[in-house]
Amino acid sequence: MIKKVKDLIKRGLTIISPKLETQIGFKISFKKKLDLKNPKDLNEKILWLKLNLYNNNDIVTNCIDKFKIREYLKKKNLENLLPKLYGVYNKPEEIIWDKLPNSYVVKCNHGCGYNIIVPDAKKLNKEKAVKQLTKWLKEDYWKKSAEIQYKYIKKKIIIEEYLGDVKNYKFYCFNGEPKLLYISTNETLNGEVLEKDKYIDYFDMDFKHIDCQLKEHPNNDKEKIDMPKCFEEMKTISRKLSEDFPFVRVDLYDVSGKVYISELTFIPTGGYMHITPSHLIDEWGSWLKLDVKGDR
Repeated sequence: MIKKVKDLIKRGLTIISPKLETQIGFKISFKKKLDLKNPKDLNEKILWLKLNLYNNNDIVTNCIDKFKIREYLKKKNLENLLPKLYGVYNKPEEIIWDKLPNSYVVKCNHGCGYNIIVPDAKKLNKEKAVKQLTKWLKEDYWKKSAEIQYKYIKKKIIIEEYLGDVKNYKFYCFNGEPKLLYISTNETLNGEVLEKDKYIDYFDMDFKHIDCQLKEHPNNDKEKIDMPKCFEEMKTISRKLSEDFPFVRVDLYDVSGKVYISELTFIPTGGYMHITPSHLIDEWGSWLKLDVKGDR
């Protein structure tokens, strides 16, 4: 009940003032005032971008729209790096399930975490899937954390190729240059693929391990990770996809040496990254150069 009340207050504040909601959320999370006039650490700079540059930006909106991003990637001549598209729908009742392949991924295009991973179509509870998709389509994802860039997406359902239980390579790009890499995999339970990630660890662009921890994202430091053969290609792709933005996280898959594009993430962790040791969030923030000219 308390959580529901907090969520309602958060959504109400977002509707009234995304800036106020962000300032309050930052104060609660970090126990300090959010400095939007002279942002310094990475969280402050990402939140400045959220409120001032990414909030009503057609390119950003198209890039976070899991359907329209295909148009952007086509302009970059990178559409060949996308999973196959099996269908686009306005409502779940339009889906003809029996005509889909044996495995696929169902997504809503207007937020994060709206995924149904189907490694074996025979095991899919279609009625449950339809109910879940209907629920997601009714949600305004942008109200959850004042991420206004999601507000202008026309909601749709897309069904794409399932690439398997693969690693996700997340490149944090600063002014068009990848600087950090975070690796995760799909979490599984009793053979079923879950929505949440299994976190692995951070690396630099020489693929050297970075000794740090993101709060509530336990690292799996026991798993030995080798540098993928396509690592340099991934960095090149990340540069190309981040060149239009001060900051973006480029999420890529490695499927047996072939690179696929997962998504572009502009406000990772909602702009509330608790990193240990804490000095790293200041160091990473110094990498991001902004033309602030005061808070708007």
